[in-house]
Amino acid sequence: MSSTLPPLQKTPHQLLYLVYGEQDVYRREAKFSILTALSQLKQGESLCIRVMTDRPQDYTGWPVETIALDEPTLTRWQGDNGYTHRRKACAIAQGLTLADKTLFVDTDTLFLKSPHRVLELIEPGQYVMDEFEYDWSYVCQRPDYLKLGRDLQAHGISASNGFKLYNSGLCGVQASDAPLLETAIGFIDEWTRESFDIHTIEQVAISFAMRGKPVREARKFVHHFYADKRFFHAMQAHFFSLHGEAFSPELIARSLDVPRFKPMPSPLQRVWIKWQLRNQRKHLKKVGRDLLYGSSAPQNPYYDVCRHGWWESACKEIRRWDEAEQRKLLEAKDAGWPQHMPRPAKAADEQTILAFLRQRLAQ
Repeated sequence: MSSTLPPLQKTPHQLLYLVYGEQDVYRREAKFSILTALSQLKQGESLCIRVMTDRPQDYTGWPVETIALDEPTLTRWQGDNGYTHRRKACAIAQGLTLADKTLFVDTDTLFLKSPHRVLELIEPGQYVMDEFEYDWSYVCQRPDYLKLGRDLQAHGISASNGFKLYNSGLCGVQASDAPLLETAIGFIDEWTRESFDIHTIEQVAISFAMRGKPVREARKFVHHFYADKRFFHAMQAHFFSLHGEAFSPELIARSLDVPRFKPMPSPLQRVWIKWQLRNQRKHLKKVGRDLLYGSSAPQNPYYDVCRHGWWESACKEIRRWDEAEQRKLLEAKDAGWPQHMPRPAKAADEQTILAFLRQRLAQ
């Protein structure tokens, strides 16, 4: 793989991010992830952070080194088969030349502990991944994995002779692991040569290349919010709208005010909501739970802006209903709260929720 990267000083370690494209949400994800990493450092600790990006100007003034990517590089990294996430494996492979230890970080990652705690886990022949997700024997019979299963048979892999699959939200490797990444890229190209049914081939390929070697999980040190993006996108957008994106030490301190987990009612409230919905039909239970969870979120300015995340989830479920069922929910007598649904904890939320649902469902 030829390099278009500028010469940078090789360092003992680095956090490495890949951010490209015009979408503001990914830039905010990356910047907030960087803030959480910096917020966990002890006084006097340093951290080398590098961002591979086609928009290096976005990080002017930030304590990071940018590695400019041009369009030909991004196109080449996508490969002949047009698999977008191949770029991630290529970025890791390219970044290995810049540090003894590299911790690649997906932008939707929040550090709960010092990044140095994760970097310490990277050793010769020992890798770091975000978390173990499942064993091949568990997923190999799923319809979307059948084609990949046929491809893996050529490598002697079957349901009884499988390997562990890890989420690659974090990937920790050493400079000497270049052959491992090249092997993973080769698997990606092999498995995407024809149509493919799963979008996580990149992390399957990296996991497969690591098979038989010790892999440490980083989940105790980070929160990878890939499954709850709607909540964190709302909180991060609110954070940067309040404080701006210009870097300062104060921005690190202010980032500590933003919750690291999605809004959830207290355990007692969750029991109450479950009890309230106990006699509802299954499709109403799901909607009722999401509506009430949004209303019962803890008091916090950042949670206030992402209550809609719960209500949007309810909208998706309601759209699956027939029109008569939707009208029964949204056209209640006297425009009040539907009698067959438990009321929100906050009375003021009744009309707020109904107005939100009507607006979203009319779109």
